[in-house]
Amino acid sequence: MKDKGYNELEILEKGMPHDLKVAIEAIVTQASIMEEYNLTEIPIEYVQNLVNASLKYPEWDYVTQELLDTLGYDIEYEDDGPLGVKDTAN
Repeated sequence: MKDKGYNELEILEKGMPHDLKVAIEAIVTQASIMEEYNLTEIPIEYVQNLVNASLKYPEWDYVTQELLDTLGYDIEYEDDGPLGVKDTAN
């Protein structure tokens, strides 16, 4: 993943809404930064932005869920929507 540019990310598909692509690109970039600088977590705002974008496009939920699972996040939905985000990586 580190060597691929945004347009080469396998999970970005034609027809994917622009705001969802941007949210995915941002979180992948943050994951790369986290790995490069040996950080312990991605700022929660990036996760929240991805969740917010994905809520608008339920047909792309499988992509978002797979990405969040890979990053070790378990998203729970509460009254108004997400965020009881649990970091399952630790």
